[in-house]
Amino acid sequence: MATRRTWMDPRLVIGVVLVLASLGGVWLVVDQSARSEQAWSATRTLLPGDTIAAGDVAPVDVRLPQSSSLYLPAGTDPVGMVVASTVGEGEVLPTRAVGESSAAERAAVVIDVGEGLPTAVRAGAHVDVWTAAPTAEGFAAPAVLVDDAIVVGVVEDEGIIAAAGVRLELLVPRDATGALLEALSNEHAVSVVPLAQPVASP
Repeated sequence: MATRRTWMDPRLVIGVVLVLASLGGVWLVVDQSARSEQAWSATRTLLPGDTIAAGDVAPVDVRLPQSSSLYLPAGTDPVGMVVASTVGEGEVLPTRAVGESSAAERAAVVIDVGEGLPTAVRAGAHVDVWTAAPTAEGFAAPAVLVDDAIVVGVVEDEGIIAAAGVRLELLVPRDATGALLEALSNEHAVSVVPLAQPVASP
């Protein structure tokens, strides 16, 4: 009497393997997306040179990418650290944005600019400062005098008579401070042009 031999269809085996692999992938994606870690979030706009105080940051639960080492972990206390690059309010604190160095590389300068300031010029914005020297006919062609200055904010005029235009406080690279102050004292026309900045998301 001959014994019946049963052969399993290879296509069935492949189908089962593919289904199991698909289920495993879905589970891994759901598991990773459900995980959150604690990090630090800025409670206000932090500018280069600022020393982080206790109220400037708060721990938050966030879903960080695999390269979470790019962000300062909640186990590292940032209080007392110096801000190296602008961090917007509500942003997760990047590791590269803080350090122990001082703010000696920049100086604060207040400038007067004309009316009609671009809406992108606000606290934390990076701008180029353009100046034009006065001439007998008006002003010379404008040129960039300061690269990558950082806007601290708009200076409110507390006098009885408000000055025309807008006054901005800027953080200017120290090697350009002298030239800017000289241009201001010589009544050069001053304008600021915002630089394009990528929008960071926590």
